[in-house]
Amino acid sequence: MIVSVPISSLTNYNAVLSEVDNGKEVILTKNGHSKYAVVDVKTWQYTVSMLRFLSDMKAVDEEMANGGARYSPKELLNELGIE
Repeated sequence: MIVSVPISSLTNYNAVLSEVDNGKEVILTKNGHSKYAVVDVKTWQYTVSMLRFLSDMKAVDEEMANGGARYSPKELLNELGIE
């Protein structure tokens, strides 16, 4: 759920921050337009880690599309020294 409040509400920041919860962000508006997002740290860390993961997966997809090495599950385990 997104809560939208004017940035002028920051004079009472405790009330604004009490709206922030895991998975629930507050959007601060300026002159009626969305300007800033306030999220809890757990949500922020999850978002950043997912963006990194998706970026890595995109790089792998591009490498595979350009003829990168492909391994069977058994070859991969052997390559990693697990089997």
